[in-house]
Amino acid sequence: MSGGKRRFGVSIPVELAEQLDLLAERLGVDRSRLVVEALKTYIHDHLHVLKPHKCIGVMVSMGSSNSLGRLIEEYRDIIIAYNHYHIGDKCIATLLINGESERIRGLTARLLEDKCSLRYIPLKTSIGE
Repeated sequence: MSGGKRRFGVSIPVELAEQLDLLAERLGVDRSRLVVEALKTYIHDHLHVLKPHKCIGVMVSMGSSNSLGRLIEEYRDIIIAYNHYHIGDKCIATLLINGESERIRGLTARLLEDKCSLRYIPLKTSIGE
């Protein structure tokens, strides 16, 4: 990333802007720094699986437990380990993933189809690195 900066306008909901201001104040940093850090993380996590490669990461998902067992079995080639918890009527799963980015994208798409909220955090491009 170059050292230059580019200024542009972004419209966000008032509530989100207020939360951003509060967080910046409590952390003692400016809004721009928070937005840059948030964008870096978001872009890294989402663009990461678009380039075909093998990687390892952690996926955290929350939703209903109806399809989780089926998906774990269907994607057992990339799900190395998982933990499964229940809080109320919600199912929370943490999955250790190792495999091709295309398969990870497939699992992500299936969980999103099932209305799960999820986050994939890539850790390395492969275990051997």
